[in-house]
Amino acid sequence: MNKIKYCEIVESNLKAEKDTGDFGGPNMWHLCVKNKDNRWESVQWMNVYRIQKFFGEKLPVYKENSTPNYQLEK
Repeated sequence: MNKIKYCEIVESNLKAEKDTGDFGGPNMWHLCVKNKDNRWESVQWMNVYRIQKFFGEKLPVYKENSTPNYQLEK
């Protein structure tokens, strides 16, 4: 079984943090914003296609399966 791998993409004061669980599907991410104390705050949980609009770097996308045997799309 392939597990969902932890991943984070940081660009300026935004961070996309991969949710490693499969609740909501394998392509859910946390959008985080750096606060004035230089700490990351999770502000929104969203699908990879929606969060991708905020980042230049391509985020990993998993194939949606009916079983928890997720593989990265190419």
